[in-house]
Amino acid sequence: MGKVGAGVWDLVFPPGPPDLIADMFSAAVVADAIRPYDADLAQSVETCRDWRREYHRVFRGMTALAISAPEISLGMAAAGLDSVRHMLRFAVGRTVATLDTIDVDAEADAAVLETGEVAGEAAAVKRLEVPWRGRLLAEDALRLRLAEWQTRGILEADFVAAVERVIEHPEWLALPGFRVTVTGAGAELGPLRPLLAWGADVLAVDRPGRARWDRLRAAARGGAGVLRFPVVDAEAGVDIARSFPALARWITAHSDARPVLGLYAELPGAAGVRLAAASDVLAETLLRRHPDAALALLGSPTDTYAVPASVVAAARDRLVRRGFRGSAQDLVHKLAPRSLYRLNYARPIFDTDGGAWGLFDNLPALAGPDYALAQRLPRWRAVLARAAGHPVSFTVAPPAWTRSLARESGWRTAAYRAASRFGIEVFDPGTARTLLAAKLVADLHADNEPRTSNPEALFATGAAHGGLWRQPFAPRSLLAPAALSGAMRELRHKFQ
Repeated sequence: MGKVGAGVWDLVFPPGPPDLIADMFSAAVVADAIRPYDADLAQSVETCRDWRREYHRVFRGMTALAISAPEISLGMAAAGLDSVRHMLRFAVGRTVATLDTIDVDAEADAAVLETGEVAGEAAAVKRLEVPWRGRLLAEDALRLRLAEWQTRGILEADFVAAVERVIEHPEWLALPGFRVTVTGAGAELGPLRPLLAWGADVLAVDRPGRARWDRLRAAARGGAGVLRFPVVDAEAGVDIARSFPALARWITAHSDARPVLGLYAELPGAAGVRLAAASDVLAETLLRRHPDAALALLGSPTDTYAVPASVVAAARDRLVRRGFRGSAQDLVHKLAPRSLYRLNYARPIFDTDGGAWGLFDNLPALAGPDYALAQRLPRWRAVLARAAGHPVSFTVAPPAWTRSLARESGWRTAAYRAASRFGIEVFDPGTARTLLAAKLVADLHADNEPRTSNPEALFATGAAHGGLWRQPFAPRSLLAPAALSGAMRELRHKFQ
């Protein structure tokens, strides 16, 4: 199909009740994804009377289904993304078409984005330095800290090994020969700031906003790399959901080096689903145009994943070694069996090769199906891109003291402050984003690494989950005890 027309683009849901259409859309996409592989589960979605209460069960089931066989993982990913393309509408002026009928290449001609540029004024950081509790850890000190995190189950061994490769190869830090596009450039855990400090050449994409772009330009000047960004009507930034065809053309115009597309942009609610869908179209377009292109993503710690048997064994070992404290926890669980101290892994899931997996479930109870689907769309794209031969860097991020969390003063903040008592570490954003950026650098230099036969293993390999996976209890079942413990600790400090 040719151009839809000129004007302001917009990505919208199909017609329906405004207060229900987002839930209807997410339910339809999930049902389309799983129907060829579990008709009963799909029917339960289609006949569900309260999707906002039932979606959690379905996403758990979908994760277990995906790990069972490679063809199911890839098939669900393709069917789910096809469903998104078929149902979302691409509106231009008075013309509306389904997303799957749009020729993105043709639409890119309807608008041309200009380019702004800021060059760094500092010297490049020539070795990997990770800020941690007021110190800069490098070389042997960093190796010791990484080993300690691995011993405590905070970081997986593959993540530690990747960061250690970067310590050994500091010449990788500036990513010579690569050009990284960072969507959601202002994301706190995104790689933009470390990459600029190391001297990398970065394309930054984020929404317009004077304060946001003032911060990004300042970060670029304080670094050693080059920051390029799209400009519309003399204003920095674009909305991906309105500009993804033009963005595809703009990124391609700057692809004189090997392209890397980093998807870090997120929004809450229904807007997050539209953003994830637009980002996926952008990713599919760029990966199709550039067979050597790489994809980079972060997985949320608040999602559901299949984890290997070694992780499950570590969690069970900690359950056995709790001592007297364990007896108290077991008593509390008996008094409130559905909510407190519930086991992290109840029963194994087996794949077609006979491998055993555990199901880690940390989807927030109140997040809603919009959040769950927005997290799942990039995961579907990741397994398809990897199967097509593209390098994919996917890392589950740790819990972190982000700005939004730091502004809170309720039960969630109290729970985070007591997380260490349960084998969980909440990272400072500066520490987390530097480690995650180093993992990205390592992944981009690991094209010849062996790949597992199960596509879903991409999400379990090299995770930096902060200890959530390897402690014995489901994270949601610890919220109340952790919040109470954190509140008591704050009271003690107040009256000391």
